Amino acid sequence: MKSFALKLTGTILLTALMSLAAFAQNARLQIDHIDRLFPNAVETIDVRVDGALLQIASKFLDKNRVNEAQVREILNVLKGVYVKGVEFDKDGQFTDQDVEAVRQQLNAPGWSRVVGVRSKRDGENVEVSLMINNGLIEGIGVLITDPKQLMVVNIVGPIDPEKITELRGSFGIPKDFDFDFSGSSRRRN
Repeated sequence: MKSFALKLTGTILLTALMSLAAFAQNARLQIDHIDRLFPNAVETIDVRVDGALLQIASKFLDKNRVNEAQVREILNVLKGVYVKGVEFDKDGQFTDQDVEAVRQQLNAPGWSRVVGVRSKRDGENVEVSLMINNGLIEGIGVLITDPKQLMVVNIVGPIDPEKITELRGSFGIPKDFDFDFSGSSRRRN
């Protein structure tokens, strides 16, 4: 009987862990379709840093420096950071379908759009969505477009919004991007 109870407990624990891992993977956006735009772009960004590499990278940060210690703390819990971006010399080099493929994922169950900024003047659009599970942020998806640029930032794992700004300038996340979860988020000019 004790053996059965141990097996049952182990099975339940394994199922729970697999469910959590699967949920975190749902926070990972599928953005590889942007790769097809790379050959015609004047600038590209392609960052794929999985959890294991984040753990290794965190070891190079100095825990005695305040800003590096904060980044190290964030990296230790993240499952991955993924960034894809293209910029072109002229307008119209990517399609609405390229953007919609990302937007549909950010509108899927589990994701909540928290910021939407649209500029008719310069055509820049910024959308920030969060995947929230039991009151915890499990993923962030940022979609930035303008007539010459398409960029997606995807951060997967448990995230403290107050600490996420420490990742600016790292892993392809623009240094000038303002992660402001209070209701307006945009790139600084």
